[in-house]
Amino acid sequence: MERRDVRKNLRRGVYIVPTLFTVLNIFFGFLSIVNSLRAVQAMTAGQHDRAITCFEIACVSLLIAAIFDTFDGLAARQLGATSEFGKEYDSLADVVTFGCAPAVLVYAWGLQPLGKLGVGIAFLFLVSVSLRLARFNVMTGKTDYRYFVGLPSPAGALTIAALIYYAPAPVVDRQFAIVIMILTACTAFAMVSPIRWRAQKGLNFQKGRPLMVVVVIAAIIAVGFAWPRPFGLGLALVYLASGPMMRLWSIAFPPRKTDDVLQMSN
Repeated sequence: MERRDVRKNLRRGVYIVPTLFTVLNIFFGFLSIVNSLRAVQAMTAGQHDRAITCFEIACVSLLIAAIFDTFDGLAARQLGATSEFGKEYDSLADVVTFGCAPAVLVYAWGLQPLGKLGVGIAFLFLVSVSLRLARFNVMTGKTDYRYFVGLPSPAGALTIAALIYYAPAPVVDRQFAIVIMILTACTAFAMVSPIRWRAQKGLNFQKGRPLMVVVVIAAIIAVGFAWPRPFGLGLALVYLASGPMMRLWSIAFPPRKTDDVLQMSN
């Protein structure tokens, strides 16, 4: 009986691990919101430098949250601790962290000069994240695991965070705020679009890789460490554009298998 109790307790502990990662995901999303509000207070008080610091902390908080969001799924799969509760709880956490937090952040930083229009665009981003996550839950197991249908919500949030981290000074110019509005709207529509983005699950790291690939990865890490702000923004924009570019490529150069099947049928 004692051995069975130990196994039962260990099993419960296994299920707690991914849940703790999800809780940390929510915590850093909440921390991002708090610092966005602190930045608004600092802007109102005329404390420009403090506002910049708060915006930077909010952006870094979203990055850390995205790391924990990645690890909760990995931990659940590796430990065999996947469950419907964990799936739903993770989705609720992502709405807060990658929906509400970046929406508040982008409004506080760059959409305030647009007034009610800025509020509407920030709300559009939040709604797009919630719809994206709902569709993801419904389509789980029904699509190719190597691709995401629609831009993943963490990638959308990190696109906003990378932009703000690159230039954390609050936006006061209305024309530049319109540019931010367009980018935010494009990111929101990308998340609910039928376009596919490459998923990390489709990357097989177990097979042997040439040494040159390892060197290239090391070089990328070195560049990111040396110039984190432009590197982060560039990486986010490249991934954002990769989905439409792959779609255009597939239209211009359709797979050869389709042509082979047509020839055989004829």
